[in-house]
Amino acid sequence: MRAELANYVHMFEEKAQRLGLHRNKLGKSEMNFLEKVWGPAFDYEFDGLEAEYPLKDFKGGDRYADFVYMKNGIKLLIEIDGFTTHARDISPGDFSDHLTRQNDFMLQGWMILRFSAYQVDKQPMLCQRQIVQAIGHWWSLLNKRTGVTLDGQLWSNRKQLLTQLAYQYNGFLRSSDIARSFNIPTRTARNWITHFVNEGLLTPERPNRKITGYWLSGYVDCGK
Repeated sequence: MRAELANYVHMFEEKAQRLGLHRNKLGKSEMNFLEKVWGPAFDYEFDGLEAEYPLKDFKGGDRYADFVYMKNGIKLLIEIDGFTTHARDISPGDFSDHLTRQNDFMLQGWMILRFSAYQVDKQPMLCQRQIVQAIGHWWSLLNKRTGVTLDGQLWSNRKQLLTQLAYQYNGFLRSSDIARSFNIPTRTARNWITHFVNEGLLTPERPNRKITGYWLSGYVDCGK
């Protein structure tokens, strides 16, 4: 376990015990989220991310979100659902309460992302892409209100995701790899490539003057 993650977990457990929260240990799905999704996507920077965050529902009762991210005006709520949690053995009343709870949080200004435990474990890059996209959407809304440009941070996050993906493909990427891994349109993947070629992160491979893919600049092998 990375030192940054171990410290985050330790701080959570210490705080949970001190405040007497209903859970003072993170479960398997929550740990998978931190290790496979958030950590790699944000270079193991956990500032602004809180686990088991207490919220008040429409009845004034206490509810707990798996994770919330609050930073620079962003309010992102992240839930991780096991199949049995919401798909089996739930009464009509509980199901209605579950939907009302979610609607109430949205009316309180939260953007909500829901992932299955399977997605977190087996499709972490899809989760990463949607989180980055959600944060980018928040930023665009804040830009309109404040006039502050935050696009640089969004591209910084995308750069981390793309670099991580390139190492999984031995330093060589095609637009189809990016589109498939992040579940984005091929046209969007090409826009990402153009941006990072101009930035110097990616270098086109032209064996016969036709681009066949892109090398991650500085990759150890680089095919040479």
